[in-house]
Amino acid sequence: MKNIFAATALVLIASAAFATPGSTWLELGPGARSSALAETMTASATGATANYWNPAGVGMYGNSIEAMYADSWVEGASIQYAAGAFEIGRIGFGVSAHYVGVGDLELRDRPSASPIGTYDARNTALGLSLAYEVAWGVRVGAGVRYLNEQIYVYDANGWAADFGLLRHDLFDHKLDVGAAVRHIGDMGALRRESEELPTTVAAGVRYKPGIFGEFKPALLADVSKVSGYDVNLHVAAEVNVLGYIDLRAGYVSGYEGRGLSGGFGVTYKGIRFDFAYVPYQNDLGTETRYSVGGEW
Repeated sequence: MKNIFAATALVLIASAAFATPGSTWLELGPGARSSALAETMTASATGATANYWNPAGVGMYGNSIEAMYADSWVEGASIQYAAGAFEIGRIGFGVSAHYVGVGDLELRDRPSASPIGTYDARNTALGLSLAYEVAWGVRVGAGVRYLNEQIYVYDANGWAADFGLLRHDLFDHKLDVGAAVRHIGDMGALRRESEELPTTVAAGVRYKPGIFGEFKPALLADVSKVSGYDVNLHVAAEVNVLGYIDLRAGYVSGYEGRGLSGGFGVTYKGIRFDFAYVPYQNDLGTETRYSVGGEW
């Protein structure tokens, strides 16, 4: 029955309707680990960032909190994220705050060499998530987020819903599979008209072949599609060394400005630090991310 349930949920998730996207800042997902792994997170997000990537993973392995800051992202933009995930028996509960902002944008009222001033763009999402283990190895989750966009003197509010499925520890605990649909909803009118959100459908796997001496590797792959855009393929590898160091690398196809990424993580007595580095093409600069979190 649990396999039938999982298959049915996958079909429902994959059949989500696509609309013309707006509010593309929502696609700038959180977490240094996720960035280093080229956002190959659908089957592997089980901590606080599962609030964003797949709500079915919220509280899966206990309680966790995480805060992230992304520096020098594409011409001065920044991403900040704080979240918590908590386990209450078979139920997972999560809260999150997600901010994407760009400051000192040049303001013009007509084509000219000199701006008449500057303005900021600020985007915020505040979310709640719930997950439930319907059977051993099968989890479902859902989340809702309040959205706010502010550009110059205009602002708009909206709501987004997320749904996810996880089937973990298949084949002697070696394989995890997941699916998620994110950003179902719309925004109110920022100035003249409202816009649909960038609804995203994703499916992924994580393969854990075993422990080889002091090394514990994992291979990850995701397929994702944002409404109105081509399909993206994400592949990554993560190797745990000595039980507390994680080395990561990933690649994503389908984006003109990015491809490879990398980073590492260190965990000591329940405290985790993660770092990611993403070089962008076409003179877009680089992104460095830092995350600090705790698990208990």
